Formats: sequence, C-alpha cells, structure tokens
Amino acid sequence: MRRNIIKAAVFEEIQNIVYREDYPKPIIGPEDVLVKVHYCGICGSDITNFKYKMFQVPLVMGHEISGEVIEIGENVSEVKIGDKVGCFTVLLDLSEGKLKGLGTFQDGGFAEFVKVPKDWVFKIPPNISMKEAVIIETFALVNRAFKLSGIKDKENIIIFGGGSVGLTTLKALLIQKDPNYVVVVEPQEFLRNKAVKIGATDAVPPRRAKIKNAIKNLGEPSFIFDCVGNQETLSDSIFLIKRGGTIVLEGIHKGSIPFPFFMINSKEVTLKGCLGHDREDILAAIDIFANYNVNANEFISEVVPLKDAQKAFEKYVEPIERDFVKILLEV
Repeated sequence: MRRNIIKAAVFEEIQNIVYREDYPKPIIGPEDVLVKVHYCGICGSDITNFKYKMFQVPLVMGHEISGEVIEIGENVSEVKIGDKVGCFTVLLDLSEGKLKGLGTFQDGGFAEFVKVPKDWVFKIPPNISMKEAVIIETFALVNRAFKLSGIKDKENIIIFGGGSVGLTTLKALLIQKDPNYVVVVEPQEFLRNKAVKIGATDAVPPRRAKIKNAIKNLGEPSFIFDCVGNQETLSDSIFLIKRGGTIVLEGIHKGSIPFPFFMINSKEVTLKGCLGHDREDILAAIDIFANYNVNANEFISEVVPLKDAQKAFEKYVEPIERDFVKILLEV
C-alpha cells in the first residue's frame, strides 16, 4: 500500500498548504513520464495563487521542476529511465479552452513524484546541476518576453520588480541584448543591492522622482519590463516610457485595474502581455545555461525541505524586510 502513496505539499485553501505523507501517487498514461522530483522552485505565480486561490483546490503546486525519470509510458521515446530532466509547461492557447499546466490545472512538483506529458519533459545537459535546472523555467519566460517585445540591442530599459523574474530579466538582457542602461525599480533594499551586483546601471525605490532622477542623464526608457503587474507599476510605466516605446507585462495580476488610457494613444505605446513559454523558449533557456555560465546561485537564496512548504510561502507574504530572491523546495 505504501508504494501507492507519496509525500506532497498540498494547497488546500487560501494561504494554507498541508504537508501529507498519504497523497495518491500519480499513475501515468501512454504519453506520460513519471519523474522523481529533486527540486522545485517557488514562483511568483505560486505566491499569487497562495494568496488568492486562482485555481481549483486541493492542488499540488510547482512548475519549476528538476528530477529523474523513473517510469515512461509506452509511447514515450524522447527520454529514458534515469535521465536528468527539467519539467516545464509548454505554452497552450487558453482561448481555445486548453486548460493544462503543471501546478495550476494539474498536480505539479511540490511532491515526491510528478506525472508529466512527454512534450513537457526536457533533458538537462551534464554541466547543469539539478538545483540549477530549476531556474531554466524563469529564463524561458524571459526569452518569450524578449521575443514578443521585439527588443533589439542598445535599448534604454527599466525593469519594475527585483524579484526572481525581474533579476532574471536583468541577467538575460546583459547576456543577450547589450543595453545602453538597465534601471531596476524595487522597494526592497536587499533586492536593489542584488540587482546592482548582477549588473544593473542603478536600482531605486518605486517613487517617480527617484526613477526620473536615475534616468535624467541616461535618456527616456524605450522598453519597460513590468515584472510586478499592479496599478502603480503599469501607471508609472505609461508615464515614464518614451513616445513609441514598448511595455511588456511579465507580472500577473488578478482582477481589473484602471490606467491612463489616453496616454497609450498620445504616446503611441505598445503594450504586450506575456504568459508562459513554448518549446523554443525553453530550449533557448537551456542553451543559455549550458553556454553562458549562468550562476544560478545569484537567484537561489534558500533551499528548504518539502515539509516546510507552508513556512517558505509565508516568507513571501510577510510584511517584513525581504532578504532573499528565490526559495527552492527540496524533495
């Protein structure tokens, strides 16, 4: 009987994750892979779900997964038992009712084992560790943001938010786009200091006077990446962006917000949404890690055991001075 149950951190209600040792073990189909989870990252969208319950419960969250293949379906030939893999949801068209996703519409990686469709399983090169592989998912999101935005080299850039997505956006810009400047806007001093250490031109608190002073001699931003996604950051982005510039929304917000509509017209601003990533984005992210010596420890601040998932999530929502970027759960 024991072999049919597993350990899992189960999201049961708003701000309530319960650690269980009697959760049903996933049963794979012919197109699936069963992965023994080693690490799974806590993402900003997981925190949003934790705070507001955006998906049906009970649910095992977690979509930034690294682990080992232990079972394959009869129609799976892309990976074999024993392979080191990352498991990441491949973009689906939600407008067509394709509601699938690890840790959102089906159980994810905050568990001993996870069932993954074969197309969402990616081999990890030997020079990338299991722990490092978790960060690939965030780089894939950033790759998609770059692709959708059409950003070129030598742009003036502001990033709103210095958390995991914001700092990954910063790192990817420095690797791939040779920007004229990148200014990070972030309320937490620890994250501002981290941004400067990674290579930001400057990092300032979210006050328009501070931001305008930071870019006074640098020129107006031609691109803004909003990695927060609330009324204040969107309004500030529209206010600050150069005429004809582009704002990319990487942050996720539940609900509707008012914003200065006329300024979109008068400044001829391009506003792009970004959610998820396709196979091309994920493979490009793996390539970045394999070939550009990305230091994942710049983003991973803490690794905690699965049984402490509730405490780890609470750290993200407590109104205290933040001293970390990203927390991983170790299974």
